[in-house]
Amino acid sequence: MTVTPAVEEEEEKKPTGGFPPDETRLGIISAVIAVIITILLPVLPAVIKAVGVIFTLLWGADSVRKTSKYGLGTGVPSIGVLAMGYGIVGAILGTAFASKTGYAAGALGGVLIMGGVGYLSGVMSNSEKFIGMKIPGLERGMMELGLAGSLAMLLQFSIVAGSLNFDVVMDKAISTGIIALLFILSCMAMFHPYNACLGPDERRPRTLMLSVEISGLLCAILGIILVVTAGSMWEVADGVSLVIFGALVWLVFYVKFVKAAMREAYSVVGTGLIKTIE
Repeated sequence: MTVTPAVEEEEEKKPTGGFPPDETRLGIISAVIAVIITILLPVLPAVIKAVGVIFTLLWGADSVRKTSKYGLGTGVPSIGVLAMGYGIVGAILGTAFASKTGYAAGALGGVLIMGGVGYLSGVMSNSEKFIGMKIPGLERGMMELGLAGSLAMLLQFSIVAGSLNFDVVMDKAISTGIIALLFILSCMAMFHPYNACLGPDERRPRTLMLSVEISGLLCAILGIILVVTAGSMWEVADGVSLVIFGALVWLVFYVKFVKAAMREAYSVVGTGLIKTIE
């Protein structure tokens, strides 16, 4: 990961309402929704689980933006990949705990462990005794990435496997190779928004629209997987509804992002070539 010198953060106006809520509220809302949905699994339909996936990936994308804007340069994709690396380890640990205890809530043990690992890695990265990056808020950002990544992957496992049983998840989501697709698209939902939008006049609401858009695409693909692997008419209907839901989310936020980009592009003015001194 290439590290450039930290830059002074420009004061950013806090959102007064609407989309998205401020960083703390977004984290609390996303965590509460994802935890409730995870505990109530597997009785919920895939569309409800997809809402949790969208919120957790949005939370993760916001944490990537918050961490990366201090001058990590090409580290933006690395942070998103790191988050989903945390996520896969945390989700597999969570399914193991859920199977061992017999309760879906046991899966939260893996989430908490990866949150702790993320916080510890943030502390070590900032400490002069190790890397000494001195990035404000890195500890919190890394902890949130561990929590959001693990919750997002747990919810996707539950959609694909219909359960948080360790053996079922291994059979339906990991041995089939579907986990590679989930990993790539989840990474894209987390790191691509800020990686694509960073620069002059980058604006948080516009950047996070991209995360929701990519999450919608992920949900549509999860629905297709559910239809293809369905063993009953209920699972087919569940998959079709998820495809429709994901396509609608993708379309709505794609249009919103393009309109926002077109509306705000006028403020970027070409200055011409730098004049040479004869």
